[in-house]
Formats: sequence, structure tokens, C-alpha cells
Amino acid sequence: MHMLKPAVVHACVLLVGVSSAAVAQVKLAGDATSVVGPVFEVWKFGNDGIPQPTVDGANTVRVTRASQWSIPVSVVVPVGNRWSFDLTTAYASSDVRLSGTDPVTRTDGYTLKGVSDVRLRATGHIVGDNVLFTAGLNLPTGETELNEEELSALRVVGAPALSFQVPVLGIGTGGTLGVVLAREIGAWSWALGSSYEMRKQYTPISIAAGLPVDFSPGDAIHLSLGSSRLIGQSSMTFGLSADFFAEEELESGTTTGTAASQSKLGPIYTADWQYQVASSRFRELTFYVVDRYRTEYERENVKVNDSNANYLDAGVRSVTGLSPSTGLLIALNGRHQTGLKSDNLLTTAGIASGTLTLGLQQRVGGHYSLQPFVRVQGGRIESGDASSTATGFSGGLTLGARF
Repeated sequence: MHMLKPAVVHACVLLVGVSSAAVAQVKLAGDATSVVGPVFEVWKFGNDGIPQPTVDGANTVRVTRASQWSIPVSVVVPVGNRWSFDLTTAYASSDVRLSGTDPVTRTDGYTLKGVSDVRLRATGHIVGDNVLFTAGLNLPTGETELNEEELSALRVVGAPALSFQVPVLGIGTGGTLGVVLAREIGAWSWALGSSYEMRKQYTPISIAAGLPVDFSPGDAIHLSLGSSRLIGQSSMTFGLSADFFAEEELESGTTTGTAASQSKLGPIYTADWQYQVASSRFRELTFYVVDRYRTEYERENVKVNDSNANYLDAGVRSVTGLSPSTGLLIALNGRHQTGLKSDNLLTTAGIASGTLTLGLQQRVGGHYSLQPFVRVQGGRIESGDASSTATGFSGGLTLGARF
């Protein structure tokens, strides 16, 4: 569980944590929309790579390169003028290269590919326009029973420091129920949201010896408070959220029976701020800061020292009109993630990096859009006592349709 936890938690945050922020953007009336966005991402680590323990913990390999092809798909279908239903899934193929041979897998690299879980969500107004209800379901279509090579790949591509678009394929069956209360107070619009996430037991690891490993993730409660207002013709938004987790259990088979271990994630607190500037020179000019702090987690009711971490993202995004149907996207982003000092895995690594994104926003007719982009990243990654330069490149094309 210590190896799997960061990737699993990251995927769950993506699934449930966006609901309160995205609720305001969900289209509740009009045409249905669909988006397909193939993306290629690659990271390279110095000349010698960065060390990573093998899955048995007995040896160390050096990771020199990690890449992923992914094809996310989403569909949003309004029903009437008060409800909206959306579906998201993805296909991903990940590849990790080593400077030598892994003595456990007997390969010089790892691969992990397949379809991710299918996520369904319904959102609608239930009392006037001030009470919003959301229900989500995670269907376990993604692969969870991983062999040693696939697990080794997950321990790299699932690292939050690398921010791959599809960090994990499957997290088992889960469901979420939430409600958002909205109200205007003076010049401010306020929203208070809460949700409860339920997650079922699944088998994350398929060991060659045939010994079962079952993971029971704890349920989670998510609370959020957001507000926005106009400042002249510009607008400012800020939000606060907190995630609380129940106890988790990992049960593994042994030659003499079963062995179980318990842990509990500490609360995670997030603050975000966004300022959208009204300017005749830009179609969009947005400054933003997001800071997430995760507290220490417990193992067998004892807090693990140095298992807390802070994740800071800040940047600016602009879109300049080149023609009535074409816009130029330029975005700058800086990240500083401390990572977890309690471990030396890439899934708990920290990073300090900068990112430049260039792209186009192209409308085609009245129902289609094309958004190609390229992105370059550079910085330094730290895993345990080791560190390395890290350079990243990604490119993709988002295809949108309205029907």
C-alpha cells in the first residue's frame, strides 16, 4: 500500500475533488458536447537517471525516461435545462526506460497500458437555482490486477511530480454523492459544497506466486467553500477545501494464512485563487495560484514522520485573438512540490519546475473546435536523498464537437 497509495490518492482526487470546482462550469442546457484529446508526454532524468527501488525493495534501478500516450474522451449531455450527465474515460500506454536491467522483472524497462475506469456523473438543480446536487459513479473498467512489471511502471507514471494525464488506470468501484449550496451576499457569490465518497475493496496486485493482495480504501468526505465577485470588468475567485479519509486496509496472502495492515491518510487542505483580467487585447488573461497541503498519515495508528507534503502551483494563461475564429494560447506555470521525505520512491518525489505552453484555439464551423498545443518543462526532481535534472515535453490535439 505504501507504494500504491500516492497514485491511488491522486486518481481519487482527480475523480472527486474536481466536482466542486467544475460544477459551476457544467452546461445545464443547450447542445451536447464531446471532447477527444490525444496527448504524448515524456520526461528525461539527467545523464544517469534517478534511482528507484525495485518492487521487492531489495535492489535499486535507475530510471532514465518515462513517457505516455493517452487519449482522454469525455461526453456531456444536458437533459432539459436543469440536469446534465457526463462520462469520461481514457486509453493510456506508458513506457519507462532504465539504465540497466531490473533483477526482479529481468527487463530494462516497464510498460503499462489499457483503458482507464469509466466515470459517470449527474449534476442538476434540485431547489431553485441555489441548490446543486451531484452523483458520481466510478466503473472498474480499468486494470487493477497488475503484475510486477506493470506495478513497477505505475510506481513511476503515477508520481504526482510528473503530472501524467492518466496516472493510474483502475481504482476499483466507487461512488460519490454531493450537494452545493449557492447564494449571493452583497457583491460576492458564495458556494458551500460537501460530498461523501464510497470505495469498494479490489485487488491491486497480481503476484506471480499466486498469493492474493486485497486493498480496502477508506471512504472520504470532501468539504469546499468558494466565492467570486466582479472587480470592475474583471473577476476574482477563491476557494478552500478539505478532504478527510477513513482507515484503509491492505490484506495479503502468505504461505501460512493472511496478513493485514492498516493505515489512514491525514487530512488534505487546498486553497486556490484566480483573477481573470478584462482586457481588450486578450480574449483571456488569467492569473492563478493553487496550494495543497497533505498532513502526515498514520500506519498502525502511529503517525509516519516526514509523510507530510506541500504542492504549490502558480501561473498565468493568456489567449490572444489572431482572427475571429483563431486564438493564440500562451501559458506559463511554476511548480514546487516538497514530496514526502519519509520515502525514496518516485511516487513520493518532490519537484521544482517551470512550464511553457503554446497552442492554438481554432473554431471550425459552428460545431467543431481544434486546439493543438506543445509544452516544455524543466526543473529538478528529488527522491529521498537523490536528485536529478528533469526535462519534459508534451504535445497534443484536443478535438471538440457540439451536436
